[in-house]
Amino acid sequence: MGMLRNILIVMLLGARVSMADAPSGQMPRYVFVNRAPGVAWSAGHPQSFTAERFEEIPNTLACPENPLLRIGVTFVFDFFRYDPKALRESLERFLALSEETGIPVLVQLDGQNWWGYRSDLWNWWDPRAPGYNPANVLNVEWTGWEAECAVKICWRNWGRQVRVLPAPNLASPAVLKAHREALDKLVPVITAWWQQLPTDRKYLLGGVKVGHEAGIGYNAYHYPDGNRYLEQPVEADPQYGLDLDRGLGGGLAQLGYAAVKTAGIADHGAITREQIGEVTRRYLAFLSRACVENGLPPSLVYTHQGGTYAPWGKHLPFTAACNPHATPGWSFYGLDPRAAKGMEDAFARQGNERWAAVEWWWGAPGEAGWYRHFRDTLTHGDCRFISIFNWNCGFSFKREAAGQRALRRLVETWTGG
Repeated sequence: MGMLRNILIVMLLGARVSMADAPSGQMPRYVFVNRAPGVAWSAGHPQSFTAERFEEIPNTLACPENPLLRIGVTFVFDFFRYDPKALRESLERFLALSEETGIPVLVQLDGQNWWGYRSDLWNWWDPRAPGYNPANVLNVEWTGWEAECAVKICWRNWGRQVRVLPAPNLASPAVLKAHREALDKLVPVITAWWQQLPTDRKYLLGGVKVGHEAGIGYNAYHYPDGNRYLEQPVEADPQYGLDLDRGLGGGLAQLGYAAVKTAGIADHGAITREQIGEVTRRYLAFLSRACVENGLPPSLVYTHQGGTYAPWGKHLPFTAACNPHATPGWSFYGLDPRAAKGMEDAFARQGNERWAAVEWWWGAPGEAGWYRHFRDTLTHGDCRFISIFNWNCGFSFKREAAGQRALRRLVETWTGG
């Protein structure tokens, strides 16, 4: 009886909605599952993108077909991390596998978090290393209003603390120019692929996401007098990290001065969340506009803003994700979006409640809790998709049997939100 019921549901839904007769621009909702870079897939190794690995996620989840809520896969293409030729080939293989398997994709494009391939932009201090140019001091973040406060090293904690390169100045003309050049090469690949899809398969492109928790001081933070650690062993690094309860800066050295000054927003006084939020908004708008100018409709472009944490009034405003060229997106970990104070301001700014949970994990002890969390997220405003982080590392949805059962039930019963 269960199988028969599933077949009947799918037949009824299929009769109601198909991409062939849907109004122009109408798309299903999605639940995407992210594969972490470097684990099975690497954008620096195109051959790592195989059909077997592509199909592993939907085959394991075994969700029924529902044209109103589709299961897809997603991956972050860090375009300053790898050789551009290899990265483009990886993107082409990713899209080809979507068409071959019929599995929808969300393409994530980021140039902020990993930019090791572009030492010509960030190496301002070491003449012995590639890319050295003292003028690069203008391309990295500062802990004060003058270039003498430029950072050489930052730290990140995505499960454990690691050293990373200096945070980029998100308003630097050279940094923005490099972003635009990368997007001008990659987005046309996506646009051309999407345009050649028949109407009833255009749902295979669920969206293109720009930024990856874009912001300043959260995913590349700096300890007070942090440059001195560059010449010391990693074991000497402080380990206390950000204290979000202390608000902007997390109790560490405040970053953002370079971007705020370069953007012409301020050049003296105490830096504010509104100033950093405005820099972030302009950065995401710049990236979004590049996607649209390369042929993507705004309905397929999504932003990913970071820095939205409680206490809400002390961290970045949700409005930084909003611009006319894209749908805003934010990360949500263990949190009901309805409890996020500030989303309503973002909805008011853009004049609608369209958004996406572009990085999401809201687990539960059992199937019922997972199911409720999926539904509560997708039915808050006009949520277009959930992107579960991750399949194969971190929390690992691959190991969450209760979550997988809940997702199957969600897809089976979904008639719209």
